[in-house]
Amino acid sequence: MGGCFHVNFNLASTGNNRSGDMLAWTAAQRVTRFDPMMDMALASGHSCYPKFEQFLWEHWDYPKTQFPNPNTYCDWMMWNLGLYGKPNHIFIHEPIQKIIDVCHGGGIPRGNGWYESIQFFNITKCTFNFTLGHYTSSGMSVIIVIRCKYGLPVAIQE
Repeated sequence: MGGCFHVNFNLASTGNNRSGDMLAWTAAQRVTRFDPMMDMALASGHSCYPKFEQFLWEHWDYPKTQFPNPNTYCDWMMWNLGLYGKPNHIFIHEPIQKIIDVCHGGGIPRGNGWYESIQFFNITKCTFNFTLGHYTSSGMSVIIVIRCKYGLPVAIQE
């Protein structure tokens, strides 16, 4: 398979489990039925959409992971993604199809593959406080700007 690579998804897992490594995440179970070819590729563990998978892994948390102490959300999520210390980061708490729709008429083209969503999205913005060494989180409903490649989101303006 040309530009494809192999991903070892844990198909036995259920729900929104991000227990520290990518293998715990089950994209095949979390992605809605939007493209039969994508579904087959993800379910088989082979993918031709690595940038889309990375986008999902880094930015998509739907439904939002709940913690006993909501102030620990960003610290925990960023640590488990291996992104701790990154100054700013956004998590999107919407169904994947709503995000993909921005690339297909649900967004206003802004050039160079970037699209501004027409609808508002529930997100959490994580901001790292270098003095205190931890994140603050801000939940909000905003217009998002994403970059699309081959009709799939691959980046978000933070």
